[in-house]
Amino acid sequence: MLDLETVPDEALVEAVDADPSRPYADKLGRLLAARRAQSGGRSDFLPLPYHRPVVACSLEAVEDGGALRVVDVLCWTDRRSSEESFLDRTWRALSGSTVVTFHGKGFDLPVLELRSLKLGLSVPSWFSAGRQPLPEDHHDLFELLSNNGTAPSAPLDLYAKLIGLPGKEGVLGKDVALLYGRGELDTIAGYCMSDVVQTWLVYLRYRLLAGTISADSYRASVDSCRGRLPSLFAERLDPAAASLLTRFLERCEPFFEENPSLPMRRAL
Repeated sequence: MLDLETVPDEALVEAVDADPSRPYADKLGRLLAARRAQSGGRSDFLPLPYHRPVVACSLEAVEDGGALRVVDVLCWTDRRSSEESFLDRTWRALSGSTVVTFHGKGFDLPVLELRSLKLGLSVPSWFSAGRQPLPEDHHDLFELLSNNGTAPSAPLDLYAKLIGLPGKEGVLGKDVALLYGRGELDTIAGYCMSDVVQTWLVYLRYRLLAGTISADSYRASVDSCRGRLPSLFAERLDPAAASLLTRFLERCEPFFEENPSLPMRRAL
């Protein structure tokens, strides 16, 4: 399970607007305004080459007796290590693994590819096998929950709230650049990891829906999240981010409390 948070690539913004007399903030503002105009005012989301990762969070789980049990979480920020070392570790971790994302095929993985392109990295294992994975190698909830685009898609926030999770609270993706400019990487990390956890829990519910895990395995998988995440957050994250996530898990308690009594019936 992987999620990225990004900001505009300052060097690319400068290269596209080559006027040396114009301050960076003005260059970025002009670029965002142009994107809004191109979309008819609907969005200022920049093309993927502009996205530079500043925070990445992941959750690792293993199958054990039919359940998917959480064994680790990781959080990288660009103040911890270089982007090149982060990319190298990420590609190694993805090799041979089943990947779970929300819109990862359309955003997170292409961004990783483009950043590797920029930095001159070579990832032959990904391009020879993983870039065009079998369906069981990459579970993108954005596609799964919209029947591969046949049905209209919805944001993660809505799917999370549908099953009783808190969804996005306080921070949205559009806030990341502002928070980064203020140096609030812990806040971004907490927001990113909360997305990872909620994506994972929605994924488990989807697996139950699809019948690829049993009701008992679903309950055990959710209980694994509830039991393991507090200690993993304390061990793996900076104290400020861990504190944010402790409060997030408290807001997840109604979902966790529902788990043992959730009615499990086969429709067919």
